[in-house]
Amino acid sequence: MEKKNLAIIVLAIALAASGVGNVILGVMTGFVQLAPEEKQTLVIGYGSNPAELDPLDTWDVPSHNMQHQVVEGLVKYDITTHPNYTIKPVLAESWEWISASEIKFNIRKGVRFHDGELCTAEEIKWNFERVQWFINASGDLPANETSWPAFPGSLYFFSDGTPIFKEFRADSTYEFTIVTTKPMSALLDLLCFSATYIMSPASTPRYTYLDLAEDILVGTGPYEYIRFERDKEIRLEVNEHYWGEKPYFEEVVMYIIEDDTARMTAGLAGVFDLVGGVPKSFIDTFKADDDFIVKDVGEDLCYWYLEIYCGPKDENGDWLETGSNKYQAQKNPAYLRRALAYAVNYSYIWEEIKAGYSVEGTTAVPRTMPGNNASVVQASDEKFDWEDNVEKARQLLKDNAADIVTRGGMNVSGFAVDKDSDWKGKNILGRKLALNRHFGSVTNLRLNQLMAANFDLLGIQTEETIRHWDPYLETGENTPWEMDIGYVGWCPDYLNPFNMIDPLFNLASGSCFSRINDTSPGGLTALMEAAAAETDRDTQLDLYRDIQSLIYDVERPLNPASHTHISGWSDLVQSTHKANLMKPYTTLSYTEYALFYWED
Repeated sequence: MEKKNLAIIVLAIALAASGVGNVILGVMTGFVQLAPEEKQTLVIGYGSNPAELDPLDTWDVPSHNMQHQVVEGLVKYDITTHPNYTIKPVLAESWEWISASEIKFNIRKGVRFHDGELCTAEEIKWNFERVQWFINASGDLPANETSWPAFPGSLYFFSDGTPIFKEFRADSTYEFTIVTTKPMSALLDLLCFSATYIMSPASTPRYTYLDLAEDILVGTGPYEYIRFERDKEIRLEVNEHYWGEKPYFEEVVMYIIEDDTARMTAGLAGVFDLVGGVPKSFIDTFKADDDFIVKDVGEDLCYWYLEIYCGPKDENGDWLETGSNKYQAQKNPAYLRRALAYAVNYSYIWEEIKAGYSVEGTTAVPRTMPGNNASVVQASDEKFDWEDNVEKARQLLKDNAADIVTRGGMNVSGFAVDKDSDWKGKNILGRKLALNRHFGSVTNLRLNQLMAANFDLLGIQTEETIRHWDPYLETGENTPWEMDIGYVGWCPDYLNPFNMIDPLFNLASGSCFSRINDTSPGGLTALMEAAAAETDRDTQLDLYRDIQSLIYDVERPLNPASHTHISGWSDLVQSTHKANLMKPYTTLSYTEYALFYWED
């Protein structure tokens, strides 16, 4: 390992001027000082800071993955059953459906929180009532700097606005009952989501969220939360009194390096046991390194897409029009969104940006999930030729020349669809499309460069703003009109299409950055409400398939929801880690470090 250690030192010196070197030096000194040989420490290269500590206000993958090691729910997905992910008991030993709207859980006896308090039905009831408070189920939640509606709160409502939960009962010390307002076929799947994970009431504020900068997360999980230092590390230590099988690794350290290149360089220098967020362009390099193994896991459950702001506000936050139809106004209308979808060179994304480790994107519901609509024809379909698609896009813009002029743009009615000089270098919209770029993301950088070149073929110009993850989430939730297009991924927290469709397209959701509100007859809103209320699983899945067709299918007539999202790619998932590290493989957005161990 002398060669590796020398590489780390050289790397640290080379990057010191940018600040990243300080992180690497911290990795070196922290590993030597805080992880003596007798302590088994798992070191992970992590690509992002967590955004939140409180599971009830979390929807980003870094936070969820961190929390998943510390807190537990009544049930969870068994990642060792990949790719089927059966639901297994955790804090509940078993459950029984009393009726279609009532389920009773038998709680595991003798489980203690990290603070020593006993976990009973009363503590679990306290947590579910806290969920009801922060999702504002009663309408009594005050809006202030410490109490606001939970970011994933829309998951706990049916699409018609009815809260899913009606009542919680601690029937005895170890019996807990949930009553729903009406039947929900995906209830157990929903309980696999982290917002219903159980925290210690003795260590958790009832009416304020946990603060990532100051508080401690206290659960029942195999690891205890020790600390988080922004841009440096997350540190966890084994729960010595864990009710289940004790983890092999006594300490887990997630070193945070947002810059992809710096993190990959550190990984190749041997700093990490598990390398997170490996760009596809680095996969072959890791495969060629004998110290690492790159495991092909399968097609990703995550959905990677371009989200286009549709909604009724312009770049200044003003209404585009007034009156009863104002919510149907769209800053970036459906014909423009379809033209953009046609113009993207998808093959370049899959083969060049993603280095051949990606395939055609899915339609919000991943191909490996129930309810995917395999019949949808997207602009990326292999039967289309990209150059022909560009001409189709130009024709769409010509067909809508009058509307473009009304919106302050150029009259393109006389442009020839087969003549590049008519289009390239023009600014036909009279404004530039605002692209977001996630700080440190090489993929996002290259994707924006591709969009700039592709959209220029339509006479559409772009400009980008670089944001760290937290400001991006804040912008998307509060002022989404500041971004015309954002590149983002969405990973399922539970395996029902509701979890993929409702959060991304329901205006009540903090993650609907497009602000699409299609109230047209038989449109998106009506279909979402019908699907969420449907108790027959097969009928429900068909409704979600209809929604995917409505949004993505280029062979379907344009409607107000068309191409709200442009699907970019589905990753072929690889896990990159030291060759002698044994671990389960999953395409879920989190893993379980308690199941990792070194091979003898």
